Amino acid sequence: MTRIKTLLAVVLFCLLQPIFAGTTAAEVLWLSETAPPKQKAAKPDEHNHNMHDHHAMAQSAVPAAAAAAPAVAKKHDHDAGISLDGEAPGKDHQPGKQVWLRQGDNIKSAEYLAPANGGERLKMIDLDGNVADLVAASDDGSPLLKTSLPKVGFYDVYLEQRIVRDGKLQVQLPKAELMWASCVAKDVDEEAVAKPIINVSSPLELVREHAADEGCMARLVSGDVVNFLVLSFGQPVAGIPVTMITQEGWRNTVVSDKTGHASFTVIRAYFPKWFEFKKYHTDTFLTVAEMDTDEAGELGGERYTSAHYVTTLPGKYRPSPYDYRSYAWGLGIALFVIVFGGLAVYLYRRRRLKPYQEERIDDQA
Repeated sequence: MTRIKTLLAVVLFCLLQPIFAGTTAAEVLWLSETAPPKQKAAKPDEHNHNMHDHHAMAQSAVPAAAAAAPAVAKKHDHDAGISLDGEAPGKDHQPGKQVWLRQGDNIKSAEYLAPANGGERLKMIDLDGNVADLVAASDDGSPLLKTSLPKVGFYDVYLEQRIVRDGKLQVQLPKAELMWASCVAKDVDEEAVAKPIINVSSPLELVREHAADEGCMARLVSGDVVNFLVLSFGQPVAGIPVTMITQEGWRNTVVSDKTGHASFTVIRAYFPKWFEFKKYHTDTFLTVAEMDTDEAGELGGERYTSAHYVTTLPGKYRPSPYDYRSYAWGLGIALFVIVFGGLAVYLYRRRRLKPYQEERIDDQA
């Protein structure tokens, strides 16, 4: 009987998942290191009418030296869509980082939100647990975060946005994992670098578990199994739906187990033509986790009786080395066939070539 109930629950979840996904997809906020295309920005009044509910809290972060004046968030003019042909190589080897706030779970067409000062809490945590509070700047067209990492390693950036809608507290918790990698840094503790960074003050967080030998120079590739840990105030949470969405639109949803773990296999999404294969091509994926609670309270004079939390964490991966090795093997075999075939044809024609022989006929004989 219990098995039947479990099966029915799974079937019901699968049936309702597209409905809930359709209602929340447009509201998902996430942090991206991909800069927007260089286009002329939209006029301020073109998009302000639909920004009141959800986007007035986007920021561009700089060290907390001076608070910017209040402003209204605006969308950039990206109606033509954004074509991501992979990330530019070498970004991880630079200490300077820029992060943009985006909305929507379609990685290619997700809107870029212009920064505005709405009083959100934005923080950055390093491997040692040091917390840096950041405040928004009000420059239109600026990224959400523009900073220089102090040393080699991983850094996690957190943004928190709260709003009450229809008696429910809606909390967006976008997160980004930044990295400064260097192949010449000899004093980097690889084991320390692989340790996860946990924000114990976050009500919902996704943590990507690093491999023990990952270090700064390792990269996720297609075919790898990537493990996430779902935490609430630093403690594992079971039964939380976690969705991975790739740049090409593939998505898969799993539920965190009793230890808070959720695992995905990174699928291959890069199928170039034979001579256009790029070894360092980088694709993006987005991981989303959602949680509902029965907590009640008040925010800005509006009361709520429940809360809905959404946290996001993007990531990057490259083609598997077996992909370009197979390309190399295929090219080698093709060259071998061409050379061997040409040699075989040459020898065959050479053997059939009859040498010239002169014959004389004596008419008097």
